[in-house]
Amino acid sequence: MKKLLSIILLLILCQSLSAQTADELNTLGIKYAKNDKADKAFSAFDKAINLDPNLPGPYANRGNIHRLRKEFELAIADYSKFLELSPDNINVLYARAGVYKGVKEFKKAISDYSKVIEIKPSFEDIFFDRAYSYIRLEDYEHAKNDLESQLKISPKDFKSFANLINVKKKLKLYDEALADYEKIIIEFPNEPNLHILYNNRAVTYKELNRPDEALEDINKALKINKNYSVGYLTRAGIYLDLEDKENACKDFKKALSLDLEKHPSFEVDEDFKKLKSLCD
Repeated sequence: MKKLLSIILLLILCQSLSAQTADELNTLGIKYAKNDKADKAFSAFDKAINLDPNLPGPYANRGNIHRLRKEFELAIADYSKFLELSPDNINVLYARAGVYKGVKEFKKAISDYSKVIEIKPSFEDIFFDRAYSYIRLEDYEHAKNDLESQLKISPKDFKSFANLINVKKKLKLYDEALADYEKIIIEFPNEPNLHILYNNRAVTYKELNRPDEALEDINKALKINKNYSVGYLTRAGIYLDLEDKENACKDFKKALSLDLEKHPSFEVDEDFKKLKSLCD
């Protein structure tokens, strides 16, 4: 299991003189994990827990294996037991928050992220991660605050900047969002997803009934990526607003030919329904 180490967030070396055998098993499990032997690692951690239920490290390490196996409830249980024994360990708090986020328990994820922030506010990406959970709960004000906090720590963090723009749009702070689009395009001229930024700004202009500016941006997006199916749908919608049926249907059919409906960000909206009815 080659990606084991990317999931093993924490390998805790215990120094328990009262349970040296359990400590040795925990250390052995870590060695197995480092050599991608997850089953043997799990067995070692399991035996360590049976020998000394009050030794915290094996719980977190066994939890990591459960997480790797997508046994999320069991991972949460092990992380929680570890935290009963060692409440202020930010790595395990962060790991449990990540599992809560993965199973869409966003309020619980926020609670754990908040505890990490109390202990170490400079923890990498912590405000971004909490912001993501707020976004999923549609709590955009708190998401905005967290993304701004993340950018104070990491001013060149593209993902935080891009998500902040989207959050400002949700809050209808369109002027701020448009100004930020200009900044991010200038600051990240070589960003691989630059075409997505132009597309998203085009959508913003479209929503603000500024079709000419929208068309200019979406043309830039499609110049960068000629196979961007979502971009063709966006431009088809802009042409629809401009009452240019011929170009609207041309772009709509192009988008469909590029497997638009399989694109991860595709969703059926009013423009898609209108275009489908108009162009079929």
